[in-house]
Amino acid sequence: GMAYGVLMASKGYGFLWAGFVSAFAFCGSMQYVAITLLTTAFDPLQAFVLSLMVNARHLFFALALLPKYRGLGKLRYFMIYTLSDENFSLSSSVEPPEDTDPTLFYFAMSFLTWLYWVAFSMLGGLLGGLITFDITGIDFALTALFVVLFIEQVVKKENRAPGHGADPGGPAAGKEEAMRLDTIHSLIIVAMVALATQITRWTPFLLFSGDKKLPKVVEDLGRLLPPAMMGLLVVYSLRSIDLLGGSHGIPEAIAVAVTAGLHLWRRNTLLSILAGTICYM
Repeated sequence: GMAYGVLMASKGYGFLWAGFVSAFAFCGSMQYVAITLLTTAFDPLQAFVLSLMVNARHLFFALALLPKYRGLGKLRYFMIYTLSDENFSLSSSVEPPEDTDPTLFYFAMSFLTWLYWVAFSMLGGLLGGLITFDITGIDFALTALFVVLFIEQVVKKENRAPGHGADPGGPAAGKEEAMRLDTIHSLIIVAMVALATQITRWTPFLLFSGDKKLPKVVEDLGRLLPPAMMGLLVVYSLRSIDLLGGSHGIPEAIAVAVTAGLHLWRRNTLLSILAGTICYM
């Protein structure tokens, strides 16, 4: 979130804009993409279609969490609204303690993730104009998180098939002069991004609403999709690597290896993410 706020500030959007977009759209990696949409020619249709494409993975997130979110009452509406990469990662990896209400547990997790993202986006926006040193690569923390959670999903036996044992593409740089859309056009772009994002999150829940019995294939997807989607998120977060040019993806490969190796060794999430991010920077 902080890296996003810094990038928004570098494009002329203050901390209130960063907080608003994070609270309203709350779509992680698509927010990084939207920065480009806010600083180029006004095209709401492109914003809508691009958001559908980038966030299409949320359809699979929702399918995977259908069994878990059913019966959680009205609070599940907020959980669906905030079904981001990070919330999917946590909701599919963590189970509530036996003496804890599952509804309150998952709601609190979704709410805190949303609140932290908004707060740190605003903090990044405030700091964006003050930072004078190079922080290129700090957004690798998102990739490191996905690597750690992918490992956690793979080692869970119940997520294996029977018979078997956000944006790094836009690292923060120094502040630069850039064109930006006016307030009304910016709001329209953000609205298109948010609408497309919510369509991808709500569609599976609307198709299988009420007390309809879930087809067996959907129940199987809910068990098998989490580790598969976490692997996809790792690949997605590394999508901007040019294997034929530049550093040929070597820094990213080393940082991913450090993150994965350290987590397999120590199983400490914070340590693994911090070490991998510092290594990449």
